[in-house]
Amino acid sequence: MQTDEAEAIRELAACIKDAVRLCMKGRDPIGVAFSGGIDSSLVAAIAASIDPDIELYAVGMHGSYDLNHAEKAAALLGMGDRLRICECTEADIKSAIPQVLHAIIPSPAGSGIDGRYMHPLQTQTTSPVAAGIGICIYLVSKCAHEHGMELLLTGQGADELFAGYKRYEQAFDDGMLGIELEKDVLALPAQIGRDLAVAKLRGVELGLPICNSDVVAVARGIDARLKMRKEGGEYIRKYILRRVSEQYLPHSLAWAPKKAAQYGTGVQNALYKMAHRQGLRQEDFLSRVFGDI
Repeated sequence: MQTDEAEAIRELAACIKDAVRLCMKGRDPIGVAFSGGIDSSLVAAIAASIDPDIELYAVGMHGSYDLNHAEKAAALLGMGDRLRICECTEADIKSAIPQVLHAIIPSPAGSGIDGRYMHPLQTQTTSPVAAGIGICIYLVSKCAHEHGMELLLTGQGADELFAGYKRYEQAFDDGMLGIELEKDVLALPAQIGRDLAVAKLRGVELGLPICNSDVVAVARGIDARLKMRKEGGEYIRKYILRRVSEQYLPHSLAWAPKKAAQYGTGVQNALYKMAHRQGLRQEDFLSRVFGDI
């Protein structure tokens, strides 16, 4: 287990840069799904150091946290002119729901269209969170494709590998963070399958450098106490990844907090409103939509 902070930073920085370069090799043009958070900002900054002509794609409803944050982050990176805003409406989200659910939920037989393979998400349900994330990916992929992009890099996987979710704070206090992270890392293939399937609906391939096998191996070997810190009663999630990001990002960006995509874009709130208007919980609303497909 790697407990040396300087060595962990060195290994992780080299590994992530190699993974981004590998995703980009032989591909042009290249886009980055960009929310302005540390994960997408780090991927964008590394990608831009390899190819300055990359484009950034930020999705969200009008006035949403993610769109505002993405504009500020892109400006801090000196990439404001490369940012493409993909503003969506409730109607856009509503029209995406059936297609996203069809992509992420298995058929009753549990097999693919031709019945020859198991669906990668055979345990998936109409989870509002899974649907919200899927809709975000669907909409940003749609926007990127309309701008001629076939490859979209993302920072997916960083939260599970480096303790990015708020729910990890209790595990940290209980001395169980390493165990919780390992559980979620083992569940990553299903999440990746969801993301790839949704992006493919819009003719876009996702590049997932953080989920590169070498990056995952290095990350899993880093002591959990380097992934989260607690200072003055405040939790610093993704601590070691933020230290790596300091090599590429302005300090204010490397250490800024960030909302989860489905909340920051306004998508989850839109789903709640649609369900509420029908007197349903989000999961029941999504189940009804899926039943109508």
